[in-house]
Order: sequence, then C-alpha cells, then structure tokens
Amino acid sequence: MADRALDIRGLLCPLTWARVKGELLSMRAGETLEVTLDHRPALPDITRNAAELGHDVLSTSERDGAWVLVIERGP
Repeated sequence: MADRALDIRGLLCPLTWARVKGELLSMRAGETLEVTLDHRPALPDITRNAAELGHDVLSTSERDGAWVLVIERGP
C-alpha cells in the first residue's frame, strides 16, 4: 500500500506530470505515491520524468480501465 494516492483521471498532458511532480515534491524520500490515470500517453512521460528527477517507478498496472503507477520518492 502506497503512502499517498493521487487520482488524475480526466487530466491530459502536461497537467498529468505537473500534478504528479507537485505531489512528489511535497513528500519525503522513500515515501510512495500511487497514481491513477486514464490518459495512456501520460504513462511514458510520467515514467521518464520521474526517473530523470531520481524517483523510482516501482510498478505499473491496469485496473478498471485506468493505469496505476506506484512511484517511490527519490532523495
């Protein structure tokens, strides 16, 4: 179970990454964020941008017509 959850269904790029980034910045290193989204093109963008900032995408799955990413906040 993630430390926090963020539901961004209905948002499109670049707002998807902006919301995820904002949430990650408010977290402590090692905390996890579960992100639920329905905009498929945002998946590789969020994954790439998170990695570039030192965060780890721990898992990606599909659930009930949406995608769920679990991201661990980096240092």
